Amino acid sequence: MSKKVRLGFVGCGYMGQLAHISNYAMITDCELVALAEGRQNTAKAVANKYGIANVYSNHKEMLEKADLDGVVAIMWYTLYHRVVPDIINAGLPLATEKPMCVSYETSRQMAEYAEEKGVLYQIGYMKRHDPAAKLARETILKWKESDDCGKMNYIRATMPPSGDWTYFIEDPINLGDAPPTYENETPEQIPEWIPENMRTLYDDFINYYIHQVNLIRYLIGENYTVNYVDPGKKVMVATSDSGATIILEMANYGLQNTWQEFYKICFEKGKIDLQMPAPLARQRAGSVRIYKETGLVSSEPETIEPFIPQKWCFLEQARHFVDCVSNNKPTISPASEAVKDLEISEQFIRCVMGSK
Repeated sequence: MSKKVRLGFVGCGYMGQLAHISNYAMITDCELVALAEGRQNTAKAVANKYGIANVYSNHKEMLEKADLDGVVAIMWYTLYHRVVPDIINAGLPLATEKPMCVSYETSRQMAEYAEEKGVLYQIGYMKRHDPAAKLARETILKWKESDDCGKMNYIRATMPPSGDWTYFIEDPINLGDAPPTYENETPEQIPEWIPENMRTLYDDFINYYIHQVNLIRYLIGENYTVNYVDPGKKVMVATSDSGATIILEMANYGLQNTWQEFYKICFEKGKIDLQMPAPLARQRAGSVRIYKETGLVSSEPETIEPFIPQKWCFLEQARHFVDCVSNNKPTISPASEAVKDLEISEQFIRCVMGSK
């Protein structure tokens, strides 16, 4: 595809504007041609700011009238089950935010439908596009293949449910107009098997910690299964397919004005430490420190702190989607991976129920 990629957007809320539309507007290889948004006054203001020529009241009207090469749909995840199948049915590559929907079963159906139609379906796990995360993954996979550092045996991820994730970013355009109510647009419900007193916990987990659930799998290149959640719901324990123990720590320890997100991947003879930045910190990448045993008696381990280019993962994610659409490439964050994240999330709740 030699011409610019013509993109349509569904939704222009907080994340839609600040994490997505603003980044695609910086990419010379794409053209922002359409916006579907029920808040017409706000939509027109956003379209005017970013040079989007056509504004539609809903996604169905946009799909019917606009000439598009791809769609970026950024909305609350309870609505994706109503919108995504229409985009897939139109045969258009699409990118959405995480999680891809509410339940494992719905996610499986949507991913299978995209595969059946041969449609590129990228999910917004932007942390996979962080240069530091990519380097950490590359090192981990290299160590696993070479066996230079022995067996991978322990993975620890730590992030409190607090911190400044917006990192001083500006407010989006919002003219205060309320979206219209659409018939048959009921939000997807939390699975019925989840008890009423655990539905908020599940909703919070898939909205917040699903990023860490996904990044762990990306880093180690393996699937895993949840075995245990402590009664306080602060620690999740899992086992990777190769037998490594995985710990996700979710305890709150304050520090509201910083962002604390750390990963430790341990091998028998080496370790990789990864620190991730606040999600909306522009031009801010993570950092990596690599420790490797030298084999010499009484010597310190080899320590490497590689240079990491300061590239914002949200912009890199947008560039990746445009490249995939333009050159018919697979995405590094496919819907099939997001399905596994919702499966893990439901395993998390089942373990919480078992710990009662």
